[in-house]
Amino acid sequence: MTAIPIIQRLVAILVSLILLLVTVQLIRKRKLREEYALLWLIATFSILILSIFGGIVGSLARFLNIAYSPTLPLVAGILFALVVLLSLSVALSNQANQNRDLAQEIALMEYRLRQLENQHANDEFNATQNT
Repeated sequence: MTAIPIIQRLVAILVSLILLLVTVQLIRKRKLREEYALLWLIATFSILILSIFGGIVGSLARFLNIAYSPTLPLVAGILFALVVLLSLSVALSNQANQNRDLAQEIALMEYRLRQLENQHANDEFNATQNT
């Protein structure tokens, strides 16, 4: 098993701390919703813990029978990205469905409004004809 070089560990620690700060700022400014914030905070702390305690990566790699331990964080990152993509695809699909439903409701309301306006105009016309 190959240990992760110290330079790579330091870069990973620095990146995870920057990601943590950015995530907290986005949460504070309400630009990141809670359900996504939790996901990013878990990922950030996972990167930080794996970076600080490099032996965990080696132990997990041995447990999972991975020959080159630095590939484990890479594979975990790819899986994380896939989970985020799937989550965002579901959210986007829900938004598209809601947009379609709202557009249909607006169209029905506009149709009903036009019917009421026409009925009101006809009633006024009939009232002026009768007087």
